[in-house]
Amino acid sequence: MGLLDAFGEALKKKKSTLADKDYKCPSCGTKITLDMERCPQCGVRIKSMFRKKCPKCGEMCELDAKICPKCGYNFEAEIARARKTIWRCPRCGYEMDSLYTQCPACNIRLM
Repeated sequence: MGLLDAFGEALKKKKSTLADKDYKCPSCGTKITLDMERCPQCGVRIKSMFRKKCPKCGEMCELDAKICPKCGYNFEAEIARARKTIWRCPRCGYEMDSLYTQCPACNIRLM
């Protein structure tokens, strides 16, 4: 692992998604994740157990819905924002979309 890799890992900020979290099945209490199709213990479909709330209108939508049927809110854009890599300056905390050699806010040399 080189110096550049070490800096990259130190500056990288990872956002968690819903599929990364563990939940309990409402039917049997087994640990499940939302990327599973069925509960491994009781076999109930995960999609039928959980719904996601639209942040714009409050409508309860299907778990795999890409767009809210009521207001048209795009859930796919939210997922893309959550997966986006953000680099953070170790000195001032400035967030960057890509890794620079120098922080644009405090001018500290990053590499």
